[in-house]
Amino acid sequence: MTWADPVRDVSLPRTIALRALGDGRPVHCVWTGRLLDPATLDIDHCLPWAAWPCSDLWNLLPAHRRVNQHLKRDRLPSAAALQQAHDGVLDWWRAAYLAPGNVALPRRFSDEARASLPAVEAPNGVPDLGEVYAAVGLQRLRLHQDQQVPEWTA
Repeated sequence: MTWADPVRDVSLPRTIALRALGDGRPVHCVWTGRLLDPATLDIDHCLPWAAWPCSDLWNLLPAHRRVNQHLKRDRLPSAAALQQAHDGVLDWWRAAYLAPGNVALPRRFSDEARASLPAVEAPNGVPDLGEVYAAVGLQRLRLHQDQQVPEWTA
């Protein structure tokens, strides 16, 4: 038996974002609201990989490359930064993972949120996005308090 290290994979949300851009649909940085293009698009682990290796869909968000790689880096968004990003995060989840007509991604999003976040339920298959967002906030607080992960403020 060998231990399987988690894989840091952002290819699916990157493909979704690039497809949206190619179709003329806007993709915004969840942290700044800035319009992204293929050259500035990065996929950020909201709760940083260095502190919690989790590549669940709910944790992967479009961000401006400079913000992700030079400003936020391996830090947690502060409570204020996460609150400021609220609408952008929910808009991304809806557009990227919960779009009508898609069968597999809503189920995966739901399964991952229920498995890795505290107190997320999905009685009808898809969790309430407000509930998922609140659970992200709780997990953010846990990482900050338990592991002393430093915070980033937008």
